[in-house]
Amino acid sequence: TPFRLPGEAQKIDRIMQAFSEAYHAHNPAVFSCEDTAYVLAFSLIMLNTDLHSVQVRTKMTEADFVRNNRGIDQGSDLPEAVLVAAYHDIKQNEIKTYSAFEEL
Repeated sequence: TPFRLPGEAQKIDRIMQAFSEAYHAHNPAVFSCEDTAYVLAFSLIMLNTDLHSVQVRTKMTEADFVRNNRGIDQGSDLPEAVLVAAYHDIKQNEIKTYSAFEEL
């Protein structure tokens, strides 16, 4: 389902913060704190941009993504299998914003 992120950085930050708070509240056993959901969500958005933007010449590898997310759960690592699966999901299925669908 397409979605739209506002262009203003403060609005995006507030949306991401609200998402991470709600995610952790509904899934308290997944991460040790809401900050982990926040950091991982931003990391996934950055990965999506990296892998699918024609302007990025050197694409992030699976190993880069795993390394970039070391220690994000209050100093602990998330399971590598989770990060690897997320990497491949984003690589195979670009996240597209609502504005990308307006042109269709």
